[in-house]
Amino acid sequence: MQVTTKKFLNSILKTISPSGFEEEALGVWGKAIAPYVDEVYYDVLGNLVAVKKGRTDKKMMFVAHTDEVGFMLNYIDDKGFLYFRKIGGIDVNLLPGQKIAINGLNGLVYGVIGKKPIHLQSKDENKHFFDIEDLWIDIGVENRSEAEQLVRVGNSATFNADIMEHGTRISSKALDDKVGLASMIEAVQILANEQLDLTLYFVASVQEELGARGGRVAAMGIQPDVCIAVDVTHATDYPTMSSIKNGNIEMGAGVVITEGPNVNKVLTSILLDLVTKAAIAYQTEAISHPTGTDVNPIQIIGQGVVTGLLSIPCRYMHTPVEMVDLKDVEATAMLIVKIAMLPSDKINFQKVLKP
Repeated sequence: MQVTTKKFLNSILKTISPSGFEEEALGVWGKAIAPYVDEVYYDVLGNLVAVKKGRTDKKMMFVAHTDEVGFMLNYIDDKGFLYFRKIGGIDVNLLPGQKIAINGLNGLVYGVIGKKPIHLQSKDENKHFFDIEDLWIDIGVENRSEAEQLVRVGNSATFNADIMEHGTRISSKALDDKVGLASMIEAVQILANEQLDLTLYFVASVQEELGARGGRVAAMGIQPDVCIAVDVTHATDYPTMSSIKNGNIEMGAGVVITEGPNVNKVLTSILLDLVTKAAIAYQTEAISHPTGTDVNPIQIIGQGVVTGLLSIPCRYMHTPVEMVDLKDVEATAMLIVKIAMLPSDKINFQKVLKP
């Protein structure tokens, strides 16, 4: 992985970008990709689109989502404790004791999610399942007035960034899907001086965690001939996971190519052929239903879009300690490069039946 890509990833992981609050992260991505493309623009919903022009008008779109799961403040009590709601799918039982970063009125405000200590709990209070209303964020103030000088109802928050690295493996909040954005940054640097047939659209989408809203809007505007989403998928190589139920997906074993009804069979065959010929490490994942990614709605906009899905194995998704192997990010980037360099006549998936 290039040094610039690693620097980008470490920078964007520290941003606060829950669904609907992606501006800071989009700025980091836009600054990183702009030197390698011909045009960068925002659409109305807030997706950031980077365009690298090719020799033809055949359009290939790559999309990775910028948003992460997080929180929104919805009430401040008289003593200055902050109550909140989830943005996206978060296991509430993981929240007690977590460090939180809030995008406050004058910058970041740090707090902790409090809970009565076990020493003081009654039998009924020591329960295994929490409601979101049982928890609060403590920012160390004495009253509501003091809290309201720092934050207000409607502010966004995420888990505090705590990046841990060991070799090629990295653990942090928001690797879903900042590593997808990183793979596109890696690929576009390699493609920077290439003369391509295809016109490429690299999209940092918004609001994926709320139903893939941004990717759908971006694709409707671009009208791509092909769209490939780059996201994370569940690694199954740790205790309590079942390969029988969830497939055999391992960190460090390469890019994951999805097969199933949410992706185009011909495109999937092309992807498998490319990784085989280029000796790129890869795995396959069978998903028998619409995926929880941007390709879900994109596939069925207009008259339909040819879709593919590349995934990076991720442990502990939607927690503050998500983990990936950067070798898989690099393999994903190399496959993006290979598919982007295809001649335009290979991007023709419409079947014509002759009498």
